[in-house]
Amino acid sequence: MEVSFTLQHTNLLIVLCSLVVIFYLLSKRFSKRRTIIFGNFKTLQKVSGKKLLSFSVIPVLIRMTALILIILSISDPIVVLISQASNTDYVLAIDTSSSMLTSDIKPSRLEATKMAVTEFIRENRVSSFGVVTFSGEAKIMSGLTKESENLTGTIEGIGVDDSAGTAIGEAIIVATTLFADSKGNKTLILITDGRNNRGLDINKTYNSLSEKDIQVICIGLGKYINETVEIPEELKKYNATIAEFPYVYEAELRGLSNATKGSYYPVSQMDELQSAIKKSVRMETQRLDLQFYLLVAACIVLLIGWGLEMTRYRVIP
Repeated sequence: MEVSFTLQHTNLLIVLCSLVVIFYLLSKRFSKRRTIIFGNFKTLQKVSGKKLLSFSVIPVLIRMTALILIILSISDPIVVLISQASNTDYVLAIDTSSSMLTSDIKPSRLEATKMAVTEFIRENRVSSFGVVTFSGEAKIMSGLTKESENLTGTIEGIGVDDSAGTAIGEAIIVATTLFADSKGNKTLILITDGRNNRGLDINKTYNSLSEKDIQVICIGLGKYINETVEIPEELKKYNATIAEFPYVYEAELRGLSNATKGSYYPVSQMDELQSAIKKSVRMETQRLDLQFYLLVAACIVLLIGWGLEMTRYRVIP
C-alpha cells in the first residue's frame, strides 16, 4: 500500500497551526482577566464544581488536528493498493522429457518443478489451475479447476514421458484450449529445460495466444556450467540423452514471453524456480481518493471539540 500527498500547502498548515496556538494563549490570558470582575470568586467555583481558571491543551490539539485533516484533504491525498488479481486463471505446462531427470536442481529438475508448482497452487486459493505435460507430444493432465487437493495429487503423479523430443509449440496450443471458458486474466506458465524440436513452430502460436489474450511466463531450467553427465542404467529405459548445460534456447523463450507481454526467467536452483513461479502472479492496482473521508473526519473532530468546549472545558458556567 502506498499513500501520496502533495506538499504545496505545507506553509499554510504551519501558519494556521501557529495561529491556533497564539489564539489559545491570548484567550487564556483574557479569561483570567475576565474572571476578576466577579466579587465572590470562591463561591462560583463551588457552584460550578470545578476550577474556573483550569485550562487544558486538549481543545487546542483538537483544533490543530482538524486543521491538519483539512489541509491534507486539499493536498491530493491518494492511497494506492496493490494486490493479487483474483480473476486470473493459470495453466502450467511442464516439460516431462528425459532430460528433466537431471539432478543439477535437486533432487531433479522435474521433482523440483513439481514441488515448486505444488507450493504455488496451495498458496494461491483464489485462482483456477490447469496442467499440461509435454515431451515429444503434449497431454492434458487437468482442466481448469480450483480443487487444489486433487490438482496437487495429479502433479505429484507426473513422471517422465518416454516419447522423444520437446514439443513446446504443441504444448502451447493444447494449453490455450484449456482457457476456452475462462472469463478473467489468462496466464500460461511454461517450464522447460529444452528447445522446441518437435511439431509446431513456436512462432506460429503467437496468433492463437494473442486472440485469447494469454500472457506466457517462460522458465528455463539448467545450470550454466560445462559438465558431462553419464546416463544411469535405470534411466536408459526412457531413451534418455545426455543433458547439455544449458540446452534451453533462450532467444525462443524470450521472444515468446515478449510477444505476450510476459517474462522469461532462467533458473539454476530451487529458490530461483520458486521465485520465478511466484512472479507470474498478476497484480492489480486500485486508487482511492481520501479527500472526502478526510473532510468528514475534520468535521467530526470539530464537532467533538465544540461539544467539549461547551461542557467539560467551559471556563465560566
